[in-house]
Amino acid sequence: MPRKPTSPKRPYSKKRPAQDRAPRHERRPRKSGSATAAKGRPPHDKKAAALSFAALLKPLTPAPTTPQAPVILYSSPLAHLDYEDELAIKNKGLALFWQKHRLPGKPEPVISSPRRRRYRTTSKRRAFLKGSTLYLLFNDRALQYQKKPFVTSPLEPQGHGRIYEYLQKKISEPGFKLVAGHLNYLIVRGTYQEHAVIFNVDTLNGSLVRKLKIIADNLQKFYPKVTAAYIYPAADSEYYLEEQQPTNLLQFKKLYGKAELAASHHQCRYFYHPTSFSQVNESLVPKMLETAKEMLAPQAGQNLLDLYCGYGLFSHYLAPSYKQVLGIDIEGPSIRAAISNKKFNPGSRNARFLARRITERSTEEIPPPTSRAEESILLDPPRLGPQKGVIATLALREPAKVLHIHCGIDQIPASIEQWQLCGYGVERIVPLDMFPGSANLEVLILFSADQDKKDEVASDR
Repeated sequence: MPRKPTSPKRPYSKKRPAQDRAPRHERRPRKSGSATAAKGRPPHDKKAAALSFAALLKPLTPAPTTPQAPVILYSSPLAHLDYEDELAIKNKGLALFWQKHRLPGKPEPVISSPRRRRYRTTSKRRAFLKGSTLYLLFNDRALQYQKKPFVTSPLEPQGHGRIYEYLQKKISEPGFKLVAGHLNYLIVRGTYQEHAVIFNVDTLNGSLVRKLKIIADNLQKFYPKVTAAYIYPAADSEYYLEEQQPTNLLQFKKLYGKAELAASHHQCRYFYHPTSFSQVNESLVPKMLETAKEMLAPQAGQNLLDLYCGYGLFSHYLAPSYKQVLGIDIEGPSIRAAISNKKFNPGSRNARFLARRITERSTEEIPPPTSRAEESILLDPPRLGPQKGVIATLALREPAKVLHIHCGIDQIPASIEQWQLCGYGVERIVPLDMFPGSANLEVLILFSADQDKKDEVASDR
């Protein structure tokens, strides 16, 4: 019989060896306020929480007129609205956010998503074994809201729902108890035409691989649109493709299908590793690329520095409009894909890529353009924004323009303040509804040099 857990203070602590951890069905999900759940997040601030975009949207959002599952209202609080009403609320909420935080400039109207629901090309479920039944949760906190083992989301394509429902039932069978006990996450990725499944598990051994191979083979027969399946082993991992990238892929295993995922936008072709970050709303990516190009207004003699470039989404699209493009991201599969994607995009022969962590120190060491032409900077960092000191160091390069893309609205006040302190003012604010149905927006902010402020900053050094 498995040993009962001794109620450790941190049930998911990485300090405990795998053989000493309690079986997954005896582990409780992390509480939202726990140290582990808050890892990488700033300390909780009640005043800041009250001024968050989600908090400002809440009183503007009417209650649903028909019964809604609590877990759906929690995970997609605006999905019950007509889309035009949702856009109106988001525009009003964003204007209120700007007013409450006393931010400069005026946001333009939110650009709508071509797909208003069923748009997510990346989705996930947290696995939790309750008795002999596998529950697939939106996140750890969903256990208090979710009464059924699986609930479909109005934001995900119907194919994702079919995949999760099938796997929930299959893995709950007695013959696959081993899989249920070691599963961290189920992740579905791909396009609207093809899907790939990642089994994120907390260990890897021959018995587990054989069981997962059986499940994957059955899934492929059940739903042929699942064209690939993979195993990603990570003990007690919080990784699920959106918050952080995996650092060790040596044990990443393909069960079947191609080794890479693919996407095409505006005649650009991209191939990338199944664990690489990609935008969750494929339908809005072409418009996002067009908007970035319009805001930067590139000229043939200028250079572009693309930070957090990933597999080269912006670099390859914008390269034909610049003299030189330099893309930088952390060492791993994404930056290697960016380099490899040059052979599929002849227009980006003038692009080169460097693998390095983006820190204050490493930013200081970024080589200057080989020509003395004007430089623009595009940065699309993770949700929490760049590390401390990165913006100030980038400003020392004296770019003519900076396009800072925010996937979390609540980080905008801090980033605007940092750019202003460095002598850069807000020129345009363009929000995109990258996440319909949710209380969030993707916001592109264009900064340009405020010469008077830059002279003041220079005199203070």
